Order: sequence, then structure tokens, then C-alpha cells
Amino acid sequence: MLKPKSNNYLLALLLSSLLLIPGCSDNTTPPIATMEAAPDFNMALFDGGDFQLSAQKGKVVVINFFASWCVSCGKETPVIEIISHAYAPQKVVFLAIAVDDTEKKAKEFMKKMGMTIPAGLDKTGKIKDDYGIYGMPTTFFIDKNGKVSYSHSGVVTEELLRHEIDKLL
Repeated sequence: MLKPKSNNYLLALLLSSLLLIPGCSDNTTPPIATMEAAPDFNMALFDGGDFQLSAQKGKVVVINFFASWCVSCGKETPVIEIISHAYAPQKVVFLAIAVDDTEKKAKEFMKKMGMTIPAGLDKTGKIKDDYGIYGMPTTFFIDKNGKVSYSHSGVVTEELLRHEIDKLL
């Protein structure tokens, strides 16, 4: 049996194993292919009502998967909020979906970040699984026909949001 020579060995082993755990990441790629039909779902919204993806045909849809515990998610939230207001007059729908979270913590995160776009909790993890989400944040851009145009893992910038939305309008 091999004996570690120092605590540094154990620390390196522990840190490398953490890389294999799904979570907050800027470096993952969802398996949903572009131009594939976006998986339909119906989700209760925090402010009441519900969101049915298939009911959004004819509109561009931007879906942002986030979690209250994800540091990177907090970096992009103000940008998403600004862009959602800028595109409000056009047929662009924004939706935030909290995953691997609690409703209470997701709502607190949204309040703290000043996030006002429609949002809900993926309570069972089915939406996350259907979209192949591995790390947070992840954003999907869905065209007017309900097909995935682009998906981005990691923090979105204002330039990226504008570019992807403008392509679909």
C-alpha cells in the first residue's frame, strides 16, 4: 500500500476529486444540440401562474438555469435583468429556472440580486435532466419555432445576450 508523503498529497487528491462533482461551473457543455426541439415543460412560477414552453411559439425564449449557491450566477444576474428590460417591447421571453435549490433560497437570491424576470423552481430535477444541465449557470436561446439555437455554459455577458437574441429576432 502506498503511503502519502505529505498532507499536500491528500489536499491535491481532495481538490482533484471536487472537479468531478457537478455544481457551479464556467466550463460545461450541455448535450442538447443546436436546432434540436427544446424539451417542453410546464412549471409553476414563484409569483403565481405557470410557464409552458410550448405556449411561447412565435417568441424568442431565453432560459437561464441558476442556483442560489452559485457564485457565478450572481455575476450574470444584473446583466440578464438589464437585457430583459431592453428586449421587453420585442417578442422575447426570459425565464429563470432554479435547480438543485429550495424555493426559499431561490427567492431570496432573486430579491437580493434584483431579479424580476419570471422564475420558478425545478422541484424534481426533470427539466434540468431534459436539458442536460451539468453546471450552473447555463443559458439556452430558443428560436420562434421552439428549437434550441444556442446554449451557453457559464456566465453570459451583455454582448453575448444581445448577439444571440438579435440573431433570432
